[in-house]
Amino acid sequence: MTKFNLYISLIGYGILLYILILLPLHLYTPTRSFDLPNLLWLTHLILLYIHEAGHLIFSLFGRTISIVGGSLNQILAPAVWFVVAKREQSSLSHVAVFFTGVSIVDVSIYVKDAGMLQLPLIGGLSKSHHDWANLLNDWGMIEYGYTLGEVLFWAGMMLALFGIYSGTKTIVDRFRITSKEQ
Repeated sequence: MTKFNLYISLIGYGILLYILILLPLHLYTPTRSFDLPNLLWLTHLILLYIHEAGHLIFSLFGRTISIVGGSLNQILAPAVWFVVAKREQSSLSHVAVFFTGVSIVDVSIYVKDAGMLQLPLIGGLSKSHHDWANLLNDWGMIEYGYTLGEVLFWAGMMLALFGIYSGTKTIVDRFRITSKEQ
């Protein structure tokens, strides 16, 4: 690995760290405005399309799975990316871990909102289309929505942080090994 590749990789992980720092500042408490910085907004929009596709994909399996399917697909997509990258021994597996964590954080705000119904929904749909409010109400667990969201938030943050840590460590270790060989 050349110094140039090391620097480019470190810049990339620096951007991921910046996203990680933005998460608790902007995706911690559900609000009506849902005002996100551009980089987070782009990340959220990509995840939102994956989320909505999950409803369509999982609609084949009944109402409950269809409702859960959005959040499930949103988390499974980067997790599958991780599995494929790991199998191919790609250094992008660490980035996939990061985005799996970010996806969990993104779902967590939706779960926290189940009892508050603050977030704007896609297309201005009525609050009766709030996935997690419907699920937790169906299961008689609406009062646990915020707590479940908190657990998901911090689990996602830790997973994203681990992705940055392990990726940075891997590239620095590779650089050291190739530097010694030269």
